[in-house]
Amino acid sequence: SSDLQPTQKLGLFYEYLEMVIQFGFVTLFVASFPLAPLLAFVNNLIEIRVDAWKLTTQFRRATPEKAQDIGAWQPILQGIAILAVVTNAMIIAFTSDMIPRLVYYWSFSVAPYGSHSTPTMEGYINSTLSVFNISDFRSESKPSNPPFWFGSSTICRYRDFRNPPGHEHEYEYNVYYWHEIGRA
Repeated sequence: SSDLQPTQKLGLFYEYLEMVIQFGFVTLFVASFPLAPLLAFVNNLIEIRVDAWKLTTQFRRATPEKAQDIGAWQPILQGIAILAVVTNAMIIAFTSDMIPRLVYYWSFSVAPYGSHSTPTMEGYINSTLSVFNISDFRSESKPSNPPFWFGSSTICRYRDFRNPPGHEHEYEYNVYYWHEIGRA
C-alpha cells in the first residue's frame, strides 16, 4: 500500500544495535545484577511483538538480500563476551569474600601462620577483624560523646587486616592483607 513507509536506509542496523547494547549490559554486569537476563528476556518477548507489528503495519516489505552471516556484529559480540568474562571475574573478586576466604583457607588456617593441621575455615571471622585500642584515638578524632553502648570498652574491632596494638608495626597492614592483595 502507498501509505506504508519505505524500508529504512540502514535496514536492520538499529535493530542489531539495540540487541548488541542489551547483550552488553546483560553480560557485562550479570554478576552485579543477576536479574538482568530475566528482564532482558521479558523485554525481548515484548520487542518481538512490537517489531512484528511495526514490520507488518508500518513499513513496506523489505527487499530480501543474501547474507552469509551477521557481518561486523559478530566480532563485536565476541569482544563483548570476552570482556564480560573479565568484568564479571573482577566484580566477583573485588566485591565478595571469595578471595579472602580462599586465602585464609589455604594459607592462614595452616602452618606457618595458623595452628590447624589441615585447611579449615575455623577462625576466619576473627582473622578478618582488626583491633583498635580506644585510648589510641588522637584528640581531634576522639568522640566527644560516645554512645551508651560503648560502655567501658577499651578496644574496638573492625573489618580490616591490620597489626594489633603493641605490635612492632602497630596498625599497619599485616601479612594477611598483602597475601590477599597479591592473589587478587
